[in-house]
Amino acid sequence: MTRTESRHCFFLRILSAILLLPLLAACAGDPPAANVPQSVSFEARPAFRIPVALVAVDSHFISSGRAPYVEHLHNVSPETIARTWAQTRLVATGGPGKASLAILDGTVISEQLDKKGGLIGIFGDQLDTRLKARLKARLTIEKPDAEGNPASWTADVDATAERTILESASLNERDEAYAALMQSLARKFDAALTAEVERSMGPVLR
Repeated sequence: MTRTESRHCFFLRILSAILLLPLLAACAGDPPAANVPQSVSFEARPAFRIPVALVAVDSHFISSGRAPYVEHLHNVSPETIARTWAQTRLVATGGPGKASLAILDGTVISEQLDKKGGLIGIFGDQLDTRLKARLKARLTIEKPDAEGNPASWTADVDATAERTILESASLNERDEAYAALMQSLARKFDAALTAEVERSMGPVLR
């Protein structure tokens, strides 16, 4: 191979690498969140029927209202997920005592990611944001036991979810990414708390 041919092959390899970089970078992020429901619902899930007088939701979480936290900027938040879950899945069937869901943490953090240098930094569509959501709660049932003595049962859950966003994402795509994050968090919260309720509260639900 002559020097001219060698130089030509070298430039072809460089050009191929440049053309592939955007595709490689795009594959690094989460898949597009198209047609994501903007609200969260647990209507399809069976209710826990609890022999108490009432069901209450007590929030011990207060959003800071400033960056890097963003839950206060959206209609759907970890706190609204917890409230919707309690309203939908907890049904008081009557009797002494009450069930209460305490919301202990309901944050969503928007974290700016470092950009890569080199060819990827110049030509690639990089990840620029990571959303991190957390929903921590405790369900407590207080009612007399079989002998009439005061008793309580608790179920704790600490659910988290994350999602990354590409720098090329539009405002609508970023909203869809947030909505997808909330759907993921709701599924994890529901699954974890359901399992814990069934594990630790069986006697009071019968």
